[in-house]
Amino acid sequence: MIEITHRWGLAKKGKFSLGDRIFLCPNVLFLEGGSFSCPGYAEITISTDGKGDIKVPETLFEVLSGEGTLPTSFGYPENIGGGSVSEEGGNKRIQIVYDQEPRDDADIYVIGNSPQLLFRSRDLFERIVSLREKIPYHKLIYTPGIVQPQNMALLAYLGVDLFDSVSAEYFDMKGVQLSDWMGFYSDGPDNKRKMMDELKLIRNAISKGRIRELVETRVRSEPWQVEVLRMLDDTYPKFSKEVPVTDDKVNVTTREALNRPDIKRFITRIQNRYSPPSRPILLLLPCSASKPYFLSRTHSRIRQALKDTPWTSIHEVILTSPLGAVPRDIEMFYPAKQYDIPVSRTWFEEEKELILEQLNHIIDKGSYEHVISHLPPDMDFVKQNVDCIDTVSQGYHLDKYALDRLRDEINSLNEGNDLSVKRFLWQNIRSLAIFQFGVKAEKELLKDSYIKGRYPEYRIMEDETQLGMLVSERGLISLTIEGAEKILDTGEYQAEIDDFRPKGSVFAVGVKDADEKIHPEDEVILVHEGELRGVGPASMSGVEMIDAERGEAVRVRHYV
Repeated sequence: MIEITHRWGLAKKGKFSLGDRIFLCPNVLFLEGGSFSCPGYAEITISTDGKGDIKVPETLFEVLSGEGTLPTSFGYPENIGGGSVSEEGGNKRIQIVYDQEPRDDADIYVIGNSPQLLFRSRDLFERIVSLREKIPYHKLIYTPGIVQPQNMALLAYLGVDLFDSVSAEYFDMKGVQLSDWMGFYSDGPDNKRKMMDELKLIRNAISKGRIRELVETRVRSEPWQVEVLRMLDDTYPKFSKEVPVTDDKVNVTTREALNRPDIKRFITRIQNRYSPPSRPILLLLPCSASKPYFLSRTHSRIRQALKDTPWTSIHEVILTSPLGAVPRDIEMFYPAKQYDIPVSRTWFEEEKELILEQLNHIIDKGSYEHVISHLPPDMDFVKQNVDCIDTVSQGYHLDKYALDRLRDEINSLNEGNDLSVKRFLWQNIRSLAIFQFGVKAEKELLKDSYIKGRYPEYRIMEDETQLGMLVSERGLISLTIEGAEKILDTGEYQAEIDDFRPKGSVFAVGVKDADEKIHPEDEVILVHEGELRGVGPASMSGVEMIDAERGEAVRVRHYV
């Protein structure tokens, strides 16, 4: 009935069927019949005269049958809730939800009394999110009567899939032209067109992985929307399963962007999953406008200055907002390679706190004997809080004096304990493998291995067999069949499939079970009763693989 084609967090794009018709979601149900004129561009309609794709009875006593029908109770006042009125529609495929438990056999859930929740941010958030938490990801939510162009993106981001044109009709009658951020009086408002334009923009944003940026621009129109977005960010671990582990550019242009789920996931992994390579010297560096950092002019000049030093004894960590700290060995991992942020050389207090917190996590986990700060003057707060050697006490961090001093300090600290290049590369890949797969899988994958290739296209080798490769476009280690075989017994990042030999895509219907740690784009090992069948990137989360009956689950790269 429902097939999801694109997803980012709770927002999703796909198609669903009602009767013999197929519709896209998200979508707007346009009012039809009576005094309402349905526009020609409407894709799905709702009416009380029996003509709409979704039908509502004209009276409280009329009962309609068929997949696309609703009882009148979906608009009842708040004090009339579940149990008092009919909650079923659409041959039980549609359920009106107040405070009762959602039924497993429904496919579309309608939030009852939605209009009364519109400006009560906490109630709206809890009603929608608590329902989304209880139902499978691929089921649909409809919030009648509350959508406007300026809040549609936020509602879609909360996991709402179906809207209607009620408010558009209302403001048309009032002579108010709605926009994506406020309303103006107008002689000829066309709010239904504005609503459809916004819907198309939302669909495109979901497809391109940019729905979060769109939401951040829209919530500025009303304080309650900012409140709801912040509430969702505070609960991000529950609802970030469908946020991919690799994506395109990430623009961090608002304070709310500092709490994006992909950014918070990176920060959390530094604290819980990151294991620094064993080096005696920790070198702190500033970020650069160009990403990945190693390609930037700033880092190229620093690297040139270090070429005649025992550079294999150095662990470089870049201090930045919004990620706090990015070790060189994971600079390719999303979103470290993709983010862009305005640079003013002025730091918010929360940015300073994050940088120091993340840096201290790395220092505590590492085995450093010396910490060197090669940071510009605007980052003096780091030197004031961390015991370190400052190589930029005056001037500019890229001038000859600072770079010469950096080189001299590193040479003076060398006590003959620098690593071989072979060991240096292996340690870097080990840190990335732990960050991506966890400790258990990393130990098995890198046992008896060595690293070949030129950064960042490193290959993990065992004898003459390639186990995996760091793919710079994705920022992840991609496994071969031999690499997947090495970590098979750990049970990590696996999907159990039916007894077939995959050669292309594996669809959700063929998945029996999956590791719930899997996010979209994670590397997934396909097995059947302990036997390796293939490996490739996930198209959906492990949780969705278990629940969904349609849609691509894994894009198979290698198969047995």
